[in-house]
Parts: sequence; structure tokens; C-alpha cells
Amino acid sequence: MNLATTMTRMQMKRTSRQKALEARSKIAASRDGSAAALRLKDNFFSAFDVQANQSVAAYWPFRDEIDVRPLFAALEAMGCNCLLPVMMGRREPLQFYQWKPEDELESSRFGVLEPSKFHPSATPDVLILPLLAFDHHGMRLGYGGGYYDRTLSALREKGQVLAIGAAYQDQEVECVPHDNNDQKMDALVTDRSVVWFSSG
Repeated sequence: MNLATTMTRMQMKRTSRQKALEARSKIAASRDGSAAALRLKDNFFSAFDVQANQSVAAYWPFRDEIDVRPLFAALEAMGCNCLLPVMMGRREPLQFYQWKPEDELESSRFGVLEPSKFHPSATPDVLILPLLAFDHHGMRLGYGGGYYDRTLSALREKGQVLAIGAAYQDQEVECVPHDNNDQKMDALVTDRSVVWFSSG
């Protein structure tokens, strides 16, 4: 890929990101967030056979992201080892630290709430991903830092991990601009449905 193509791809992503931010804000404002979170939780358990001994990583909702806290609390209650991401460095994959419902979270430099690095760390078997937009191919649009793409790449090199995006159904777009560094999701859960994506 030459420099001109790379720059065009970056510009497309920047434009798509801004549109997706605005669209998600409108979607979230038009929904009952608590009801959407409960529907997402129910849809998750109807489709994914998560076991009590597995490690499951999710995100603490930020800005207008769909709320996965009811799902996370239910997973913790059934005995899963629940993890939250911590940003280690600008170009580093995320690391995952244990979360319990009574834990106090710390604000990162980006304002995202994180667990303490003094908590036990683990490698997730299941990773629930936030996103700005998604398409029917399983590509997700993130905030542009590449943290989750680097993290998924590193996890997949180590072994199997199930990557599940979480979103409002209306965050779907026709096509997410992507390149070879972008990691595809295995599945997606929304307030309305669950979608599995092919591995091809």
C-alpha cells in the first residue's frame, strides 16, 4: 500500500469516525439505556455458552457506549473471572485486570475507568468490545488508537479468544473502512440481535 493510499484510508477512517460518533450520540439519546442494556444481556446469554470458569473481559461504558454493566455483573455472579482493560502504553496491547462489583475504579488519562494494576491479571477467553460502528462483514470502527486491534492480534497469536462486539443495532453501517491491521470480530451482540461472522 503506497503513501497516497494510506493517507486516503486514514482520511476515510477519520471522516467515518466523526460521523459514527455523532450517529451513536443520537441513537443513545433516543433509547432507554437501561432497557437496552438488559436486552443486550438477555441476547448475550441466549447465544453464547460462557462457562463459570472462563475469564471474560469487557469495558466500562464511556460516553455513549451501550451499557454492558448488567451483563458483566451477571457474568461475575455466575462465577466468571471478570476482567477490565488497562492501557499500558501508547503502542502497547491492553492488559486485563480482575474486577469485582465492590471495586473502586481509577480514571485513566483518557477519562476511562480502569481497575487497579494491583489486582490479579489474566488472559481473557472472551473479549467484549466497544465500538463506534460495525458492518455486516464483522469489521468494527474504534476511536483510532488501535488498542483493541493490537490487543486482539496479540491474543490471537497466543491462542483462542472469542471477540464479541457490543453495540446498539442502529450503529451498523454499510462498510467500515479498514486495512490489514484491523481485526475482525467473531460475533456481535446488540439490543436487538446476535450476529456471527464468518472466519473468511
